[in-house]
Amino acid sequence: MPCICYNKTFTGLTEEQIIAQLIQNMSIDTRNTSMALNKLRCRQDDRPFCVITGYITIGVIGGMFLLLVLSDVPRLIHDFRFYF
Repeated sequence: MPCICYNKTFTGLTEEQIIAQLIQNMSIDTRNTSMALNKLRCRQDDRPFCVITGYITIGVIGGMFLLLVLSDVPRLIHDFRFYF
């Protein structure tokens, strides 16, 4: 197939070879796009509202865990005195 363009890179190639070369030149490696790379990284969020919300959440969850542990302390003391 003769090439009727000013670009001499397609001279002497068949139509299938030209299409294959165009597809190869125009394809994008999806592993190196910013969207694919950002899926693998954690973003830092330094907004004060988000930081305060995170600390409050940690405090609430930690307080609930501490409440569960502290509610068992009198029973542990009683059992410790009984067996020893």
